[in-house]
Amino acid sequence: MIVKGPRVSSEIRKQQILAAAKRCFQRKGYAQTTIDEIAAEYGMSKGSIYWYYPSKKAVLIDLFRVFVEETLNRILTEIGSIRSARDRITAIGEHLARSLQEDIELYSALIVFWESSFVDESIREMLLKQYRLYDRILTGLLEDGERAGEFVVPDKKIYAALMIAMMEGVIVRQVLSKDLDLTEICRSVSGVTNRLLPEKKSQTQPAGSPNTGKDEG
Repeated sequence: MIVKGPRVSSEIRKQQILAAAKRCFQRKGYAQTTIDEIAAEYGMSKGSIYWYYPSKKAVLIDLFRVFVEETLNRILTEIGSIRSARDRITAIGEHLARSLQEDIELYSALIVFWESSFVDESIREMLLKQYRLYDRILTGLLEDGERAGEFVVPDKKIYAALMIAMMEGVIVRQVLSKDLDLTEICRSVSGVTNRLLPEKKSQTQPAGSPNTGKDEG
């Protein structure tokens, strides 16, 4: 619903434009969507779009910012009541798989955003800022799990980078091919997490266990 009138703030106008753009991108993809179509979806003139955004890419950049913030807030809310670090990591993977299933065309638009980072320093810095944030979140969860005795991680930064790379790999593959069974991937996240982070084994040998070392004397 479009809120009209002179008292509507510029921030609300931007939110309305982004909501309209998101619906357009979801229906047709970024490349096939025009500013005219966003304006029609928005219910205002094309000039009203340009008043707030100089180009379709500028709309995408702001949409990326809002999308990341909202996704991260939903994830943090979802895992907030989960005690186990392992289960929190699993929940993040499951959430992203469901999000990809629901918003595939929006993720397709975000691929364009990633591509632009090679030629636009401001976009590149936005992405790097997000990577640093994801690194901190996952590294923190790995530290929590290690302190709780759930698992041992030799290099938490490397493990965090690998987890992010796996998630992004699924996103890129699905955007390009749309042939992945995301429901099955969602069900498999727990097993992958358990293999990546096996339970911490006891450092002492249980009483009565056979001696596997070499005989002395």
